[in-house]
Amino acid sequence: MLVYCFWLIVTVGAFWVVRMEHVLELFEGIYQTGRWPVGVYPGWLRYSVTFLVPVAFAVTVPAEALTSSSTGRRSSSRSRLRARCSRFTRWFWRFGLRHYSGASA
Repeated sequence: MLVYCFWLIVTVGAFWVVRMEHVLELFEGIYQTGRWPVGVYPGWLRYSVTFLVPVAFAVTVPAEALTSSSTGRRSSSRSRLRARCSRFTRWFWRFGLRHYSGASA
């Protein structure tokens, strides 16, 4: 859900940016950070790929669930993050639609 929300936010940028190839390459590079456990990254990068770009969050959560190392407190914070991200994505999508001027403009 988080990766979908982030991907939708990036693609809504196509309403204003004509050439999205560079943004998509950037997203693909960031998405590749999910190949490794989040613990191998320094603190600032761990925070960035967990909360700003939820790639590590999307990879770490299922792995922790499989190994039973997830706690109830973590589960509730994850649910709140998922809900906030969904609300923001919905808001941004509607904002983009309201301010879209058309493809022929």
